[in-house]
Amino acid sequence: MSTRSKIGILRKDGSVDHVYSHWDGYPEHNGVVLIENYNNINKLNELIKNGDMSILAEHIYPVPDKAHSFDHEEGRQDDVCLFYNRDRGEDWKHTNPRTSKSLDRFIQDCKLSDCEFAYLYDEDKKEWLFSPIPYEKESDMDFCILKDELNDKNIEYDDSFKEDYLIFDGIELMKDLDYYEYIDQYRSDSESYFEIKDMLENNLDTYIGSIEEYKNEYTQDSINEYLEEIKDFYSLDYEITYEV
Repeated sequence: MSTRSKIGILRKDGSVDHVYSHWDGYPEHNGVVLIENYNNINKLNELIKNGDMSILAEHIYPVPDKAHSFDHEEGRQDDVCLFYNRDRGEDWKHTNPRTSKSLDRFIQDCKLSDCEFAYLYDEDKKEWLFSPIPYEKESDMDFCILKDELNDKNIEYDDSFKEDYLIFDGIELMKDLDYYEYIDQYRSDSESYFEIKDMLENNLDTYIGSIEEYKNEYTQDSINEYLEEIKDFYSLDYEITYEV
């Protein structure tokens, strides 16, 4: 049976961008997937941008040249999210992300939905929150820290930094450094995702060099911060940053 849930981002201005997830919304599944794979605001923004989904999974983009369809017989990548608009061609106006102007309004929207659980990433505190959605509409929703909920239920999870975060941070960094060059070079974010992934895994030094080429007195801090992420993730024992 489906276990429906809401997944949202509590923005720093108090608004909430949110989407609907149809299957496996209980903490043992969606809660773990979010903690393990979406503790990065750039990746999470891309998840929300794709709108309502049938299935939440580890990856957002399907591997190119491999089928990814609602119809199992046509082929589906089981570790990739299944979105109603992208993967089933449903009308975007019915599946696009929604914005609630405040947390209170988001709670009201949850109660008016047929969802059973709500997951909310606090962009300011950088942590996931969780609440059941009560059947009785007059009942309160009390958000707790999602990790506490999982720990109380003895549900195991791995919230370590993931390679995916490096990729999505790299995409946003390239857009910030030169957006027009970025859109001239890539037809889509998914195309840049797989190119960065390949370079991180097979040609790391070249990728580091391509990022450092953008360094000047204005971009130095953001580039150095990103290169430190790479250095820490791959346990590099040499200096990969420099002062302008």
